[in-house]
Amino acid sequence: MSGGHVREDEVKGFPDKLSALMMELREQFVEREEEIAGALLAMLSGEHVLFIGPPGTAKSQMAKVMCERLRGGSFYYYLLTRFTSPEEVFGPLSLSSLQRDEFRRRTEGYLPQANIAFLDEIFKANSSILNSLLTILNERRFHNGNEVVDVPILSVYGASNELPNEEEGLAALYDRFLYRFFITNVQDEGNFLKVLTSTNGTLANTTIGLEDIERIKNDALSVKVEEEVLQAYLSLRKHFRSQSVYISDRRWNKTLLVLRTAASAMGRENVDLTFLPLLQHMLWDRPEQKEGLRSLLIDLTSSGGVDLRRLQSSSEELLSLLAKAKQHSASDVQFPRPVCCYDCGSTFMSAKELCRHGESFPKHLYMDPYAREAQGVNPSYRKFDLPELMHVLENVRGWKVTCLRGGAEQRLYARELQELRSIYEKVRGAHDMERDELRKRLDGNIWLSKRDRQDILARQDRRLESMAEIERSLKEVEAELKG
Repeated sequence: MSGGHVREDEVKGFPDKLSALMMELREQFVEREEEIAGALLAMLSGEHVLFIGPPGTAKSQMAKVMCERLRGGSFYYYLLTRFTSPEEVFGPLSLSSLQRDEFRRRTEGYLPQANIAFLDEIFKANSSILNSLLTILNERRFHNGNEVVDVPILSVYGASNELPNEEEGLAALYDRFLYRFFITNVQDEGNFLKVLTSTNGTLANTTIGLEDIERIKNDALSVKVEEEVLQAYLSLRKHFRSQSVYISDRRWNKTLLVLRTAASAMGRENVDLTFLPLLQHMLWDRPEQKEGLRSLLIDLTSSGGVDLRRLQSSSEELLSLLAKAKQHSASDVQFPRPVCCYDCGSTFMSAKELCRHGESFPKHLYMDPYAREAQGVNPSYRKFDLPELMHVLENVRGWKVTCLRGGAEQRLYARELQELRSIYEKVRGAHDMERDELRKRLDGNIWLSKRDRQDILARQDRRLESMAEIERSLKEVEAELKG
């Protein structure tokens, strides 16, 4: 356990420092709680952030202040246009190198030597700078002449008034920004007055160092992910696939590393469900997906990683399938002619009797009751197993005798019911124990917004209503199977 003591000594005081820094930034930038947490966590985890919104919403100022709070950090800012040249972003050509027939840039003070960068109108990047920019964003490398040099960039904050169109060929650039935020003007009147009277300054000076970030990144690699979180990831993956929304394996991996970094920065050794809401800013691709994603993440956080909406939908779907099967199942309606079993000589005058016999003697064969008329006096009738006979009677003879509740299908329904019941019992059994523990974890998670905390607790309270509906559906399924 000595490794645990080392870890405690290394991170001692950092979570408090991080909380203080976030409080100071939230005081300076009102109604930017989620954006501040995302921008700071992106810097710790080495990811990039995209701010989408109108000019004058403090996007560049927020990025600049982030760099000011990074001890020893360097900041680079530039407004891109369709005509921006590589020299403006990556540095001018070195004249002394040209005299030696070498193609090199002087990168001091430009993007290749920055720790934090803010690129305004990011999607106006033209083809002359796009390839080098993508390499810096993804690989942290820059091709300077015939050399490939490492760049110290932690995070690039990009800004745009709107999302790129698909035909613009900027999908690769858009994908490099793991965090995505829509920023609007200040909404609350009190906060608006606060902005008007603000001096844009703060007396607080909480900072973090490059050595802190390096340690957090290293520690994140040893942070474990709880099983419930992994199950929630599977639920999310199924959800997106059902909606035909593509998310690359690379993005999934990056999001999980961000969650581990978030836990590491707080001095925790596990990623629990309360970190799931952070994904609401990393997994949407188009604006119309945002609210649905957030709602699903709130559900998963408040329900132990189980998608209650999916569970309720599955139970209702199973009930619907059974209801349809009941409508077409074997009944007591009398056959127009008796059906005879070849093996035992038993005769049957209803589909229910015939199916019950077929379940008891699955290897017995049966004869077509119209075979004698069809084949004259020839006694060598063709013999059918039960499914074949049902097909003949319904599709050839016109009888409505489909037996959908026979042994194999009934066992299939019963197995599906058992799986749903198992998931339900897991959620139900944990509900009473979870709420107090969940509240403690939510209050201790500095990355969550106040709105996230409130919605998660409110959703958990409403979970009892959803579970009552699921219980009712499961009981109806059980009654149908027994009937």
